[in-house]
Amino acid sequence: MFGFIRSISYSVQVMIPVLCLILFGVALFFPGNMQGGDILGNGLYYLPKDGWLYSKWLQMAHLPLWIQIAPSYLIALITALLLVGNDMKNLLMSRRTYAMAFVFLFLLCSGGHFFIFHPAFIAGLLMVLSHRYLLNLYKHESDFSIVFMIGFTWGAAILFYPPVILLTPAILFGLLVMVATGWRHWLVMLLGLAIPAVLAGACWYLLGDLDYEVQTFLSWFKLRHMIIPPILTKEPFIAAWFGLMLIWIVIASAKYRNPKIQSRQMFHTNFLQFLFTILGLALLDTVSVEFIWLLIIPLSYMMTFWALEVKKWWMRDLFFLSLLLSFAFFRFKGLA
Repeated sequence: MFGFIRSISYSVQVMIPVLCLILFGVALFFPGNMQGGDILGNGLYYLPKDGWLYSKWLQMAHLPLWIQIAPSYLIALITALLLVGNDMKNLLMSRRTYAMAFVFLFLLCSGGHFFIFHPAFIAGLLMVLSHRYLLNLYKHESDFSIVFMIGFTWGAAILFYPPVILLTPAILFGLLVMVATGWRHWLVMLLGLAIPAVLAGACWYLLGDLDYEVQTFLSWFKLRHMIIPPILTKEPFIAAWFGLMLIWIVIASAKYRNPKIQSRQMFHTNFLQFLFTILGLALLDTVSVEFIWLLIIPLSYMMTFWALEVKKWWMRDLFFLSLLLSFAFFRFKGLA
């Protein structure tokens, strides 16, 4: 199977949206425990009962299941294509391949709970777009318009899903290692980060909602008393999936070898983003399963490189088989 998806044939390109449609279609017909809700979506997501997104998300939560799934399908497909585009344009894997799209989709669907829409998914898409601008900046450090767009897309991601702010050191580190930065880079980056908040704040001020929206934003940063998120202690199947991902990331990181500077810098940026995502899960009481979508983005890059380079074919097959079995398990059993 992997020999097929790592090729660059036209049939492989066509299979990306088809596979995404199949996986999300199976989730529609075998939803497990997925159901709409007023504050937790499918019983696992979190979104405060305040703010500019909540009323719209609540309206969607009471619509038929396929309408709740359709936006997630589109976002997942666009994110997968953006990941492939980042790789193909910069040859991060040292070869032309569409494998990253398939790895991302398999990782996403193996978690079992990333089908019903949540604003965090839009934030994840914007983060991948920010990575795209970061890669475009390599050897073009004097192009400050790219620096601005890195900050702007990341700032927009924070606006859609405030916990993304915890991952900001990762993109700042990426800027630091990709180019020889000067004070102008940091000033333009800061300006890009601030513009989405300034524009949103101006709109809220005109509507008379500024104080309300600021309080909603701050409510996202409530620290939890336990390091281990409750979702991992109360839902053993998610904890098992999370443990499986940690095992694979350790294997992938230990085997990472790439002589290309740009690829190494992007790997380090993704690995740092992965670590800060884990930190966010441990610290914030207001994040749940939806935050793991952001974890899958750097994981896709690292696992794709490992899958392309690993010599032991049985380990690669075991990786994909574990993802497929996890997907099937969540679909046909669901949480108890």
